[in-house]
Amino acid sequence: MRFRSLLLASAAVTATTAGATTWLGADVGTSGFGVHAGFSLLRIPIIGAIGVEGSAEKAWNTSLANRYAAGVTLRDLNIPITKVDAFATVGAEYSNAFALYGEGGLRGPLLGPAGWRAFVRASTAGHYGAGVGLELRF
Repeated sequence: MRFRSLLLASAAVTATTAGATTWLGADVGTSGFGVHAGFSLLRIPIIGAIGVEGSAEKAWNTSLANRYAAGVTLRDLNIPITKVDAFATVGAEYSNAFALYGEGGLRGPLLGPAGWRAFVRASTAGHYGAGVGLELRF
């Protein structure tokens, strides 16, 4: 009986709900709205996938500069007993000046290849933000 419980727990922890190799989406955040796209480079069993992602964001305030970013992302970090997974990204961004940024959040399914995502972000330039979006995963 103990072995069966251990086996079920192991299956719940290692199962991933996404496994997308390519994704693209649209976001709405505290600082503006934009698009993002990326692809997986390497699957890591039990953990998730490492990939690259780029994004472009138009500021709500027209006097502020647009944001462009590229980073390395760790995706498909399964949250056991849910259909939700986490992601974390680090990279460089440009908005008036170059800065480093970190982003993290959650992703979940909607219908077919479509899913939702919610994120928070901070940069070395002192910019903080959060947002939600829709994502297509292939």
